[in-house]
Amino acid sequence: MQIRMAWLGCCLGAIASGTVIATPVHSVATPTVIVDAHGLGAQGVWELTRSDDVLWHAEFGSELLLGVQAESLPTWLARDQVRAGPARLAFDEVVVRDHVCTVHSPEVPLAVIGGYQILRRPPALVRATKGEAIVGEPLPDDGVVARLAANTTMPSQAKGANPTTTAIVAKVNAARWFDDVEALASVNRNSFSDELPAARDWLLQRFADAGLQTGSHSYTLTSSSCGTTLPDRVLDNPWGFKRGGRLADEWIVIGGHYDSRNAIRCDGVNNVQPGANDNASGCAGVMELARVFRNVPTERSLLFICFSGEEQGLVGSLRYVQDLIAEGRMAQIKHMINLDMIGHAVSDNLDARVETNNAQQALLAVYATAAATYAPELNLITSAATQAYSDHWYFLSQGVPAVFTWENGAGIYPQYHSVGDLPTAMLRAEAVAGGILKMDTAVLVDQAIASDLLIDNFEGAVH
Repeated sequence: MQIRMAWLGCCLGAIASGTVIATPVHSVATPTVIVDAHGLGAQGVWELTRSDDVLWHAEFGSELLLGVQAESLPTWLARDQVRAGPARLAFDEVVVRDHVCTVHSPEVPLAVIGGYQILRRPPALVRATKGEAIVGEPLPDDGVVARLAANTTMPSQAKGANPTTTAIVAKVNAARWFDDVEALASVNRNSFSDELPAARDWLLQRFADAGLQTGSHSYTLTSSSCGTTLPDRVLDNPWGFKRGGRLADEWIVIGGHYDSRNAIRCDGVNNVQPGANDNASGCAGVMELARVFRNVPTERSLLFICFSGEEQGLVGSLRYVQDLIAEGRMAQIKHMINLDMIGHAVSDNLDARVETNNAQQALLAVYATAAATYAPELNLITSAATQAYSDHWYFLSQGVPAVFTWENGAGIYPQYHSVGDLPTAMLRAEAVAGGILKMDTAVLVDQAIASDLLIDNFEGAVH
């Protein structure tokens, strides 16, 4: 609406003056500023983005990108919680890239805003940036890539906590989770590493210790996915299964990948690839949730699984979904939670994201209210414009209600895909991961117990 009104105003002014302006405002490059969105609220965002000197805007969860009039730039930069954006940029030039994309280009981003990377493309090409082989997406028409739940028009509020849910959420142990991160990070878990089977066996033992039936889903990873001449590898997705009661044939999948990656080499032969945050953190989160539900009777069955081959293009989860389809079991999967990079926060705001696609965006309200009720320390960011191609992706493609729960983007983590991705590099690890795991636990209680004993605490809406 803001863009269209600004364009209309310019056109009317041009008509009155006899000047013809052929280019709408959102196609004109302007100076930009980046504004901290914490604490603004829905009204604050509305007022800020509709200031007379704001020509266009985009929302990236924890930060806003504003295209402003050149004469007002010094005034904007003098404000608190405002920093300079790209020198000149048009709304129509922006391509948004979520850096967990497995086929991302080496192009250096123009800026990182709210954890998202942005690139510049000629406007005529921006709308072509869609498809599996294309990196990034154009800005949505309304400019909202992601939004802080606290900045929605109807923010989800904490409901009366259910005693059953509260007791189960209290089982989350962030220190125990961190111990598992350290253990996994001590092993080179690249998909082509000879050490990966040791990590698989360690995971299977942890699942067994949690009282689960255990097993592995196997598939072949070709060396061509890595651009090497190494032999193809038979890899495993280790799993632990908790059988439900009345709805045992309905499954909830809780997953995250356990392989690691160093951007210097794909094959994992000569370079250390600890992968503490990416993704020992998420796989350890899967194990922690398995322990939380060890003695909790559920109506639906729970499958806890750590995928391999994610860093070569989501191969492990793709092969798993393909086999579910081939076996006619896809309809059994009623929900999927993916955990990938859950252990780094750049500030005490403890920003965290829940992402899905447009078809499943109703889930965002469920998670936002669960966080507000059981993990209020989180500043939750929600998005249905997801480009985060992690292991939830192929579940979504089959219509499964699936979400990606994680920190505020790979773009905020300096050690992404590097030898420095060690447990000590993860800032505020236990705080942010503990909050994410408590939120996920609350949703799992609602999804898995499906009992009349539980009050529906997951009302609210995120817009």
